[in-house]
Amino acid sequence: MANERHLAVLKEGTAGWNAWRLKCHPNCPDLRKALLHQMNLEGANLHCADLREANLCCANLAGANLAGANLVAADLRQANLAGANLAGANLLSVDLREANLAGANLVAANLRIAYLRGSDMQGADLRTANLHGVDMAKVNLSGADLRGAAFTTTNLLGANLQETKLGEAIAATGNPEGGTPQLG
Repeated sequence: MANERHLAVLKEGTAGWNAWRLKCHPNCPDLRKALLHQMNLEGANLHCADLREANLCCANLAGANLAGANLVAADLRQANLAGANLAGANLLSVDLREANLAGANLVAANLRIAYLRGSDMQGADLRTANLHGVDMAKVNLSGADLRGAAFTTTNLLGANLQETKLGEAIAATGNPEGGTPQLG
């Protein structure tokens, strides 16, 4: 469960939270299983935060720093993560259906078996991201950078891949099941 002090400071608002992070330097704020749905966390410094199984459904995390955060099995359905920094974040089994990730930085993020169906990832940076087994059906990937990303057994049916950079993306190499991305 979440550290009650960390949760209380976060619920006071982004400005107070960011000031507290600068002053107290908590290494990895503990926000496990926190109920943060519909919260306005725009620009929040959640670098390396432990948000496993947190409910962030419909939350506003635009421009937030979630680099290195642990979001395993978090609920981010319909969340606004436009321009957020999720570089190196662990998003294993996260639910990002219909989320706004336009312009988000997901470099080297682990999105293995995540649910992204219907999300907007226009212009997102997914270089070297782990996209194995991800449901990306009907995702807007227009202008996204997927160079070096690994996406075996990824569902891309109906995805918008216009102007997407796919150089050196790993589509089927090394997949023991032999699956390949489903392009629609």
